[in-house]
Amino acid sequence: MDKALELKISVDKGLSISRSEALQRLAQSALVKKLTRDWSDDPLFCVWRLIALSEIPYARHLEYTRKLIDWIFENLATPFGFSLSGDEKYFLPCYNAMLVSAMCRLEQSKAESVLNGVEWIVTYQPMERGISVSIPKLNFDRFGGCFKSTPCYIGVAKSVFALFSYWEITGDASVNEKLKQGKEYLLEHHLVKKRSDGKPITGHIMDISFPESYNLNIVELIRFAGNAKLLDDPRTLYAIRYLEAKKEKLGWKTDFRYKAKGYTTFDDGRKTGDWVTYVINQALNTRRC
Repeated sequence: MDKALELKISVDKGLSISRSEALQRLAQSALVKKLTRDWSDDPLFCVWRLIALSEIPYARHLEYTRKLIDWIFENLATPFGFSLSGDEKYFLPCYNAMLVSAMCRLEQSKAESVLNGVEWIVTYQPMERGISVSIPKLNFDRFGGCFKSTPCYIGVAKSVFALFSYWEITGDASVNEKLKQGKEYLLEHHLVKKRSDGKPITGHIMDISFPESYNLNIVELIRFAGNAKLLDDPRTLYAIRYLEAKKEKLGWKTDFRYKAKGYTTFDDGRKTGDWVTYVINQALNTRRC
């Protein structure tokens, strides 16, 4: 097991670990070495590396991570949240949300640009169908339509995750109503199914993969549902049963490897994945019945 995952398990158990001890473990982590061995000023490269490192406790103290945080604040932050171009040209709700979530995990929840991203979600992101969204300077149609009459499920789900990450750290009650709407929207879809015919919402939503990528998947959804104490709702049972059926003797294997500049999967897919198995088990163990 990689030292970074050993550290995460210890932290999740509430064990007392000093910063120096944690950094010693991270220095021995093959995964951390892989995530910090190269650099590019490409926005997507920085997004995927930041998201990956945000999943690792104490990684915020690494010089590489601090450099990433500073670069993203300097180059991708805007008055309305995070944009891949640093302005309105490439603002996408899903990427804004993923960066808000990652920054919250990296203890940046009070940063102005993170607050701007949260405010954008609360103000504009639809958590139901039939809501018209028109925002000056922001044009979503060219990206396939983030909203239309039915909002993009990827954008909705990742925005819900972002609000929950922010609320979990800050306790800010101003996001509660929007978060409540978002939780219900995900539950109405049984986390992964179209309401019209019960089929998977996207071609990748049933993938087992970690960490998150642009392609929303069942691992992200089940982890959120576990953290938000939603897994006793019967509408999550389909996703639970699917994962239980996919489990092998020792756990789960990654069955999809997202390919993008800077993206690094935590498990290789050739054998049971330590990371994805831990994440899924941790979520499923939150069930009361």
